[in-house]
Amino acid sequence: MTQNNLMLESFEQKLTISGQSFHFPALHIHKGTLVALLGQSGSGKSILLRQLAGLMDSVPPVIRHTTSTAFIFTRHGLFQHYTIRENLDLCAMFSKRSISEDDIDQCLSSWNLRAVQHRSASQLTPQAVKVTQIARASLLEPDIVFVEKPLIGLSYDQAKHFIEWVDGYVQNGGTLIYSEESAQVFRTLQPTYINLDGGDKNLRTVMNTGT
Repeated sequence: MTQNNLMLESFEQKLTISGQSFHFPALHIHKGTLVALLGQSGSGKSILLRQLAGLMDSVPPVIRHTTSTAFIFTRHGLFQHYTIRENLDLCAMFSKRSISEDDIDQCLSSWNLRAVQHRSASQLTPQAVKVTQIARASLLEPDIVFVEKPLIGLSYDQAKHFIEWVDGYVQNGGTLIYSEESAQVFRTLQPTYINLDGGDKNLRTVMNTGT
């Protein structure tokens, strides 16, 4: 791939947080790729994901070749005192895309959120919060989407719909990076795996495709 396809660059890091040692590899993530940060609990995958997204500092800093991103948290991630629709409306205001009320209606219908669109985020179940974040990302269509444990909290049908959306998103040039403990998640989409071991053992960090 050419330099023009490069979305993110990060450099090798060795750091200690609360007595836990981490070793993260240098990464070059390109447009139209699905990347899995894999590791057991405590391996640092969430830290690395948030560094790549710009939610945590890194030394050296991550170089981002785009400003169009979305982050889907395992929990929370919405403006608590706004309704589902208001959360989507507010984000649409800051998008470079032209997003109409009809687009929002279609998004709500696609993710089966029409019936609860006027509930505030604080009234939602964790499942509905997760689906709303996914709906928001699908509406905004950013260059990069970051996801913590993508299928956690979703029903079978919701997970299936999300997998289908991810497949189409990446096929159309989007880049998605997610953290997960299981290599089975999105396995059929053939992600690039970045395996992070826990604690001092993560000095064996490797990058490979498949498996």
